[in-house]
Amino acid sequence: MGDRVLGAFSGPLPAKAARALEELGVTLMLEHTVVDVHRDGVELRGQAGEGSQVSARTVIWAAGVMASPLARMLGEATGAEVDGAGRVAVEPDLSLPGHPEVMALGDMVRVRDPRDHQAHVLPGLAPVAMQQGRYAGRAMAARVDAPARAPFHYRDKGALATIGRARAVAELSVLRFSGFPAWAVWLVVHIFYLIGFENRVVVMLRWAYAYFTRGRGNRLITGAAGE
Repeated sequence: MGDRVLGAFSGPLPAKAARALEELGVTLMLEHTVVDVHRDGVELRGQAGEGSQVSARTVIWAAGVMASPLARMLGEATGAEVDGAGRVAVEPDLSLPGHPEVMALGDMVRVRDPRDHQAHVLPGLAPVAMQQGRYAGRAMAARVDAPARAPFHYRDKGALATIGRARAVAELSVLRFSGFPAWAVWLVVHIFYLIGFENRVVVMLRWAYAYFTRGRGNRLITGAAGE
């Protein structure tokens, strides 16, 4: 729907990501919204309201997800605000309104800013959930001695996005780069944040095998047996 890919990135990175996708054979259709998917293809609508169609027998949808149904259940039980994507609004300390004993976190919440009390959506990334998890753990451990909690503050360490084989973009503080160096950083960061040494070794070996052999470890099974 936007006018560029990877809109969360700044500077020239979205344009570089677009060129990398085009080199892979991807046809980009920016500023278009999918309004219908049927057996003959996909219906699109441009920003000016004009309609078009992409004919296809196979459609793979990977553009957005709804929050966990638990978020809406919590909102209905406590009266907390829930947005169109199913995210529940929580207080600056990640607690539900009127229920300091209940905390919610991750990509199913919007966190209120203590300054304007407006609910903001944080990036739906693992680092956000990890920081919120550590914050919640410390808050629970200290609840007996200190009922009042300081607001949660997300520390943005940067963003990484892989586009394909040896293609990625990276934005780390003031550093912005793309291509193989960004892809290598993406690999190192993802392996580093895996839990357990054994998991890191296994994933590293599997990725190395797939990279050097160009092998694919996943299978897509469609239709019933015998078709």
